[in-house]
Amino acid sequence: MYTILKAEGLLGRINFLNVEKAPFHALEKGVFGVPAFSIDGRVVLQGYFEDDEVKSLVAEGRIYVESLEEAYARLLKSIYHSFTVASAVYLAGDPSIILGSEAYLMSASGAYFVPEGGSFPKYVAERLGPSVFPELERDLLRNIAGNFARDLYWLFGEAPSRTMVEGLGEGFFSAWLFSRASIGRVFVPQSLAGQGVRERVSRAWSYVLGVVDKAGQRVVDEQRGIPAGWLG
Repeated sequence: MYTILKAEGLLGRINFLNVEKAPFHALEKGVFGVPAFSIDGRVVLQGYFEDDEVKSLVAEGRIYVESLEEAYARLLKSIYHSFTVASAVYLAGDPSIILGSEAYLMSASGAYFVPEGGSFPKYVAERLGPSVFPELERDLLRNIAGNFARDLYWLFGEAPSRTMVEGLGEGFFSAWLFSRASIGRVFVPQSLAGQGVRERVSRAWSYVLGVVDKAGQRVVDEQRGIPAGWLG
């Protein structure tokens, strides 16, 4: 995003907030994934978006979402574009857990820019439930694996490999996933044991083992491509 805006000469129109240094400000605004964009103090876009939409938002103050149906489709994509949301939804096995944050529903869908967007939370509540989980699961796993690889890179300073991950073990992965899906004791999913959570964690573990070599190299390439000192 930074590179796109810089190439378009749009950086001067925005202010950056480093959520690493201001995490509670981000949480108060309903930010569960970065980058996120706010206008006049309200977060209007996060999760899934196209490059051209970033340029449109900065240049025109809006993106173009035509209907509640389109906003709903965008929301489903946003669920697996945010690791916080993806991991929590995966462990719960039910995407309807996101219904508690209207700010997230609106900004992760682009519904703020739909004329009838005020009715979007009700529209989503009538459609989002456990039956939607299977169509999201593969993308949720992809997000979890990529973020696990990134965290291991930050922790050990080298590209993670299957050998490294097998050495850490499934218990390490399980503890990592439970803790990363939670904020303090909020959502710690101990009570979900009877709802298939252990089986889902094991499926995620198997998936990670199969893709971590490639995911680890992608993380290295990604991190090396970040401009030094871009945020100060």
